[in-house]
Amino acid sequence: MIVFPSSATSGVTPTVSDLRNRELRLRRAKANDSLARIRETLSSLSYQYINKVRQSVTTRDHLKAYDGIKTLSKEVSFFQQVYNRNSRAIERLDPNLRKRYPRLRRSDCTINTAIADVNARGQSQVRLPWFWGALDGWEENDVATHTSLLDNDRLLECKSHYQSPNLSDKLISLVYRVNWMRARAQKNRWEEELPRTEKEMIWTTRYFMHQSNVWHERLCGLRQTTPRSSGQEAYCEEKLSQWEELGRIADTQFRQIWYNMPATWKPTGAAS
Repeated sequence: MIVFPSSATSGVTPTVSDLRNRELRLRRAKANDSLARIRETLSSLSYQYINKVRQSVTTRDHLKAYDGIKTLSKEVSFFQQVYNRNSRAIERLDPNLRKRYPRLRRSDCTINTAIADVNARGQSQVRLPWFWGALDGWEENDVATHTSLLDNDRLLECKSHYQSPNLSDKLISLVYRVNWMRARAQKNRWEEELPRTEKEMIWTTRYFMHQSNVWHERLCGLRQTTPRSSGQEAYCEEKLSQWEELGRIADTQFRQIWYNMPATWKPTGAAS
């Protein structure tokens, strides 16, 4: 057993008092770090549930999809114990900080992935636990700020203004903030992907043209050699026809999607 200054309850000398102040600073720093680690681990746990467990074929807990869940759950339990031990020590060192570092219950360390579903029921009652708003402990003197930070309306809802085509007035629609941000992120991602996809259409067609030109040059080289091999010539003609047909089909199908696609495909021999 290691005896810390926080264990001293009577006969506190100036030296012990100084050590208690130092331990208090260390305990508070450790408690804040533990809360930060709990927030990070719970975020990773939520990601595992949404992208691993729900995407798996089966949800049996002994399969590979649950490996990350078990590891992160152990980490959450560990950091919760570390925080609670430091919370009890802080309470002994300075009783005035008892409300700033309350006990962390197991029910506070659960995650709710229902917000990932746009139409999930019960989202209006979702409320984050207190430690999501505790940057340096829980400020009891600033309850209004923490309430605003953890308020469901602020976190989950936002107002969308749009003009109705049949009405002259603007209409206001309440939507979930996280769903609106997800839709905006998806829109921005596709705006970034569109120019890249258009270039990939051109690159694919040009690759097929390049392969057809390579086999065309090989065929021309075989026809200039003596004695000529009819089998090799037939193979080159087959590969030339294959790559040229792939380029033509790719160019045709890409133009059906992208009407302004620049002229890319040319018959073999005319491409040069």
